Amino acid sequence: MKKTNSWKTLLWDLDGTITDPRKGIIDSYKALLKDFSVEFDPNDDLLWVIGPPLRDCLAKLLSTADSEHIEKAVKRYRYWYVEQGLMYHDTPYEGIESLLTELKLANYRMFVATAKAHPYARLILRHWRLESFFEDVHGSELDGTRSNKADLLKWIIETNELTPRESILMIGDRQHDVIAAKKNGLRSMGVGYGYGSKQELEEAGMDLFCQTIPDMRRILLG
Repeated sequence: MKKTNSWKTLLWDLDGTITDPRKGIIDSYKALLKDFSVEFDPNDDLLWVIGPPLRDCLAKLLSTADSEHIEKAVKRYRYWYVEQGLMYHDTPYEGIESLLTELKLANYRMFVATAKAHPYARLILRHWRLESFFEDVHGSELDGTRSNKADLLKWIIETNELTPRESILMIGDRQHDVIAAKKNGLRSMGVGYGYGSKQELEEAGMDLFCQTIPDMRRILLG
């Protein structure tokens, strides 16, 4: 199918946009909090931690700005999330693989742009056999470099020499995706099936909104 719009390149958020990471991420955070003897409401869904940079979430959860303490927490989180394999408890959203297949056939250039450390993003996408749809998988470094989404998008654009910016669309479920796109002169598409509300995305200034993956297909493929 031929596309009927002027976009040539799609930058995709991962968590809450391509895969539903809820179980793996939340279980890892709760295990870490127990390890650090931090009291928390077991009924708290902690959904706000899906999307923002890891270190920002840990600083808030542990009520600290101590970088050394935060780095210890990062290591412990990754023990659960990576070493214990909780990152593989995510699930691709229904219909996303089919959509990615059609978009690739329509000659879109596609990249992943996630605040998650890129080695782990690659492993997750490889696990679900989705990595081949993307020219590259970009994310933060293990030390937190480029965990700020705006910095990451700037780096992706420059590294891959993506021009013009009017032909690039950022797709994501949280305000961080929209704000980062605006700071880099890109248009953004917010998705309603992830972890950010429509209100959150609207207040951040998104350009387009898709409640479902079929809605996204109609906009991107006509």
